Amino acid sequence: MKMAGVAYNENGKTVAGMGTDFRDFDNDGRPDIFHAAMFGDTFPLYRNLGNGQFEDVTDVTGMAAMTTRFTAWGTGIFDFDNDGNKDIFAACSAILDNSMEVNHKPYPLPNGLYRNLGNMVFKDVSAQVGASFSVPAAHRGAAFGDLNNDGKIDIVVSVLNGEPQLLMNRSPNQNHWIILKLVGVADNRDGLGTQVKITTASGVQYNEATTAVGYNSSSDKRVYFGLGNATVVERIELAWPTGVKQVLKSVAADQILTIVESGRPKKAGSSKLSSRVQWPAAIGRTDRFERVRAGKYYSLAPGGKLL
Repeated sequence: MKMAGVAYNENGKTVAGMGTDFRDFDNDGRPDIFHAAMFGDTFPLYRNLGNGQFEDVTDVTGMAAMTTRFTAWGTGIFDFDNDGNKDIFAACSAILDNSMEVNHKPYPLPNGLYRNLGNMVFKDVSAQVGASFSVPAAHRGAAFGDLNNDGKIDIVVSVLNGEPQLLMNRSPNQNHWIILKLVGVADNRDGLGTQVKITTASGVQYNEATTAVGYNSSSDKRVYFGLGNATVVERIELAWPTGVKQVLKSVAADQILTIVESGRPKKAGSSKLSSRVQWPAAIGRTDRFERVRAGKYYSLAPGGKLL
């Protein structure tokens, strides 16, 4: 099947494609395309209409106005505040280290975080998630995963000629979540390619097991869902690459659940595990993101607001 509507943006222009992610941002069961680009291009967001057709929604979602003055590399579509809507992260930097001399534009740029408001509109919250989050640098790749098993997606960003940035997610909200660790039996052991649908009292969400995301990066293989105020997942439906269909019912939220293909689910861990992680008392517990460096913990704007 040939895809249509992605060769050019809505203005009929080609853009410089950088990092990309292929994930369902509007919870309609069809994975959409987002990719970073260069200064002046905007970062295109293509909504999947089905039957191989895509619609450029960069402008109507607000992404065009927020990204036109940036160049970005790594990117990812993840639910950073666990409200049930997938947000967008972009690791920004110009291409040339002498960009200021050649193009009269800065080389180091701040990262971008765009919150999905759930109504086909995104909001730039980059300035609200911690002071160090917005510090300009020569950002490149970005990888995502819950590094301390507390149910919140953390970010690792590579920096050219610099130490990587480890951004720990400290959102103060009480939104619920579930993480699925898949174990394939008849095909690949990690269950990569498995399509997952969950149903809660708040609605339906979709995701897929993959490590491929962004630019030159590999992320956590586990499948993440933010659940908002839902404390129970009514149904988890899995379509494994082998064609096996599997359904789990009435699954408690706030846990890491191991699911073996065609087997009985085995609980691998839960949010209780994260309570054993002892962070220095100086860390502001209401921070949105905290940057961790060389064994020390640096708070990013204590008292910072939620996304």
